[in-house]
Amino acid sequence: MFSRKSALFGERRKSFNKYWLILLLPLGWLLSALSREHSRWTEKYYSGGIYKGISWLIGKLLGWIPFSVGEMLAAALLLIVLWRLAALIRGMIRDRRGRWIRLRNFVLNALLAVSLIDSLFLVLWGFNYNRLSFSEITGLEIQPSSTEELVQMSQKLAKDANTLRKDVSENPSGVMIPFGGAEGGFRRCYRGYEAASRYVPELKGVRSRPKPLLFSPAIAYTHIWGIYCPFTVESNVNMKIPTPMILSTMMHEMAHQLGFAREDEANYIAYLTCSLHPDADFQYAGALFALDYTLDTVYGLDGKAYRELYNGLDKKVRRDLAENGKYQEKYDGPIRRASSRSNDLYLKANHQEDGERSYGRMVDLLLAQYRYEKGN
Repeated sequence: MFSRKSALFGERRKSFNKYWLILLLPLGWLLSALSREHSRWTEKYYSGGIYKGISWLIGKLLGWIPFSVGEMLAAALLLIVLWRLAALIRGMIRDRRGRWIRLRNFVLNALLAVSLIDSLFLVLWGFNYNRLSFSEITGLEIQPSSTEELVQMSQKLAKDANTLRKDVSENPSGVMIPFGGAEGGFRRCYRGYEAASRYVPELKGVRSRPKPLLFSPAIAYTHIWGIYCPFTVESNVNMKIPTPMILSTMMHEMAHQLGFAREDEANYIAYLTCSLHPDADFQYAGALFALDYTLDTVYGLDGKAYRELYNGLDKKVRRDLAENGKYQEKYDGPIRRASSRSNDLYLKANHQEDGERSYGRMVDLLLAQYRYEKGN
C-alpha cells in the first residue's frame, strides 16, 4: 500500500515538475510587453547584441547545409502532431473509462509544447518585433503624403524598371529570370547587403545564404513566397513563385534573418538591398517589386493615374508583372484562404495591427526615401 501511494505521489510530482513550464507562456507575453515598452533597450541589448550572437552561432552550425533544416523540422512536427492525435483517438475508443484523463493529458501536453516553442521563438528571434522601427534607425521621416507625390514616385520606379529591363535575362516565354537562374541569385544575394551596410550598419552580418524549399509545389497553394525559420536561422524561398519576384523574396527573408521582423520593413529592405546590388538583375527585381506595391496603392486612389502609369510601362515589364496574376490564379483555393487568415492572425498577434496589410506599408518607407533623395 505504501509503495503504491509513493508511486502515485512520485507520478504526480513528476507531472507537476513538467507542467509548471506552461507558465512560461504568460511569462513570455509579459517579457514581450516589457521589451515593447522599452524598444531602445531591446534594440541595443537584444537586436544589437544577444540576437547577433544567437544568429551567428546557429548560422555557422546549419548555414552550410544545402537544404532547409527548418522545413524538415516542420514536417517532422506535423507528423508527430498527427501521430499523437491518432493515438489519442484510438486510446479514447479503447478505454472509455479513462478517456477524459487521456484528453486532459493531451491538452496539457499540447499547452506545454506551445509554451516551450513560444518561449524558444521569443528568445531566438521574436523580441525583434519590439526593436526600434527602421525609420527610427535610419532617420527616414514617415509622414502623410499626397496622391500626387505617390504618383511621382511611381513614375520614377516605372522609369527605373523600364531602363533596367533591357539588361536582364529572360526565359523562352519572355519573362525575366535571374542571371544563372535561382541558384545564381542565391550565390550573389549577399552583395546587396554588403553594399547597403555602408549606409545602414544594421544591415551587416548575413549569416547564411537563402535556401530553396523542397516542398515548394505544396507550399505554392498557401501563396507563401518565402519563410524565415527563427529556430534554424534560415531564409527559405518558395521556388514556384514568379521568377521576376525570386530575387526580391530572397532579400526579404534575409532581412528577417538580420532581425527585422516587421513585414513592411523587410519589404523595404528587400527593395533597398536590391537597388544597391551591383548586378542589374537584382536592381531590376527591386524596382519591379516596389513598383508592384506602389501601383496597387495608386490604383486604390486614382484609377486614371494608374492607367497612365501602367500604359507607360515597357511591354516586357508588364509581362513580368502579369506573372503575379497568373500565379495567384493558378494556386488560388481554400488552402490559400486558410493560410492567409492564419498569417493575418500571426502578424496581429505580434503587434502588426494591420495584419497582412502591413506588407503594403513599405510604400511609406519608399516615400520617405523619395523625399530624402529629392531634398539632397
